[in-house]
Amino acid sequence: MRIITKSVGNRTPGYPLEALAPLSDYLFLDIETTGLSADKNRVYLIGCLYHEPSGYKLKQWFADEIGEEGELLSSFLLFAASYRLLVHYNGNQFDLPFLKKRLLAHGLPDSLSSLDSLDLYQTARRYRRLLGLADCRQQTLEAFLGSGRTEARSGGDLVEAYAEYVREHSDGLLEILLAHNEADIKGLLSLVPLVAYRDLFSGTLSVYKAQANYYDDYNGSSREEVLLFFTVEHPLPKPLLGTADHCFVKIEGTKGLLKVPLLTAELKYFYANYKDYYYFPLEDQAIHKSIASFAERDHREQATPSTCYTRKIASFLPQWDLFRRPFFKRSYEDRELFFEMSNDLKQDRAFLSSYATYVLRHIGDEMSAAAKKAEATKVKG
Repeated sequence: MRIITKSVGNRTPGYPLEALAPLSDYLFLDIETTGLSADKNRVYLIGCLYHEPSGYKLKQWFADEIGEEGELLSSFLLFAASYRLLVHYNGNQFDLPFLKKRLLAHGLPDSLSSLDSLDLYQTARRYRRLLGLADCRQQTLEAFLGSGRTEARSGGDLVEAYAEYVREHSDGLLEILLAHNEADIKGLLSLVPLVAYRDLFSGTLSVYKAQANYYDDYNGSSREEVLLFFTVEHPLPKPLLGTADHCFVKIEGTKGLLKVPLLTAELKYFYANYKDYYYFPLEDQAIHKSIASFAERDHREQATPSTCYTRKIASFLPQWDLFRRPFFKRSYEDRELFFEMSNDLKQDRAFLSSYATYVLRHIGDEMSAAAKKAEATKVKG
């Protein structure tokens, strides 16, 4: 077995990892194996990236022979004991379970399970469709973020290369095997900015400006919308554009803009306890029986779910669940929900930030669902 250590310099991942934990806690991990089954195959190479005051360093444990796996794992465990947080790509599904089985096979303790884990693949998979990515391969994500990687082999491509190395111990093959693992490890650092998308959809936007905008749609009809200008905590590595239900979002760096349609119309508020109301057809509204019981019988009728309402003319914003009460609708059967955009709300920064966050998540969910549906339809076709 051989251990290779080299400096890779002061690299800036493009995301403040120290906001989550001290840089000295992170251990970037990638393994190379002789196959996919941990029951039948072995780990022949483990690569790690870690931070020291002088910058990032790369350490690789390489098994010159298949029989050196136990020694390789033991040495790696001793080194990993100094770290608290593992960073990997699909490690929750492959690297860590594979290592656990191989540790068990050699009677070694599974101390890795006690470490915190940041799986960048999980973030990539969750937002793949929103980002318009064809797949979630690590190299696809690296190309999207512009890592500059030129090595294009996969771990599967090198299974036979390692088998040949064990037979011949060629320096050329060793260089290829180590170079691929090094590229994967350095690539992990370049993928760290993906965490900014996770933060975007799990955090709260900060609206600093709101204004009305008037425009004519493609039919020439006059429309009104609310423009919400906001900031996000961490800059996005690539701009994000999205649209759903006539709402639009654009985010570049830490600055973003949301466009939300504003409806000025007469809408209805429906009372849930319709049995306690009378409906007055001439007035086209429902009134509680405690007040309306004195009205003439031929002017009133028992309210039903669809006639138990009051009407209001105001400006309304859309909502897709009960984000804010009271909620209004055009009719009882209508699925579109609205709430009144009062003058007080227009000046309420906390509310505007909360609503912008709500709209952004809706756009993200709708775009992901639409892309997933289109993908399923394409597969069936």
